[in-house]
Amino acid sequence: MRFDNIRLFSTDLDGTLLGDPAAAERFSLAWAALEPRRRPLLVYNTGRTVADTRALVAERTLPEPDYIIGSIGTELHDSLYNCAEEFRRQFNVGWDRARVDEIVGAFSGVKRQPPVYSHAYKSSWFWVRARREEVTQLQSQLAAAGLHAQVIYSCRYFLDVVPARAGKGPALAWLCQRLHIRFANVLVAGDTGNDSGMFQLHGVKGIVVQNALPELMAGLPDAAVFVARTTMADGVLEGLRHFGVLDDGDSRAAPPSPARAAGRI
Repeated sequence: MRFDNIRLFSTDLDGTLLGDPAAAERFSLAWAALEPRRRPLLVYNTGRTVADTRALVAERTLPEPDYIIGSIGTELHDSLYNCAEEFRRQFNVGWDRARVDEIVGAFSGVKRQPPVYSHAYKSSWFWVRARREEVTQLQSQLAAAGLHAQVIYSCRYFLDVVPARAGKGPALAWLCQRLHIRFANVLVAGDTGNDSGMFQLHGVKGIVVQNALPELMAGLPDAAVFVARTTMADGVLEGLRHFGVLDDGDSRAAPPSPARAAGRI
């Protein structure tokens, strides 16, 4: 099946594009070889900060993105002009970082992440093997306190609380609205639970790499999601070919066999 109307591609970095240097290089070569008229807008949608992502792009020679959604949907940068202030203004209603910290800190087993991982609109913690009902209870307590916040728990370890309008999915929705791009023209890729918000935007197409965690698989919509047979950037390349962004015969995008890919770390 071919989809010739993909106008924007939003992808996670760690565990999706990154993790296998050779595969990441194959992605970079394939993306650079796309004709400009066929190349969708490229969005890196990541838990990393915008500053860290920009440094990483230069270090790893990744394709230059058109936009970066950073810090789990709480930062935004684009290559034309920085609209970060316009983006952040939406978070002020119903958000109180000090009150969020107070409520989260009262839960047993949570430990603060180093200060560099938190900011005014992001409260980040470690929470080892939290049960689903504990995460639900935390969300309920935040709502009962009148806070417009969402709890994002991933890898059975990382806990982030961000404004309700933040997160990878809502941030991508804000960007698409600003660019007048329908979700039906959007393709996303990811591997963990904090990517699930992107897949849940109604009408998007999705790529799930082979190494994706069960926490992502459990929340996926049934339609228009391609599950790759290979890991990380090779899985992304599979998905890009499936959705017609890359040609099937493009040798620069050809990954190794699934059996070989499954043996990589």
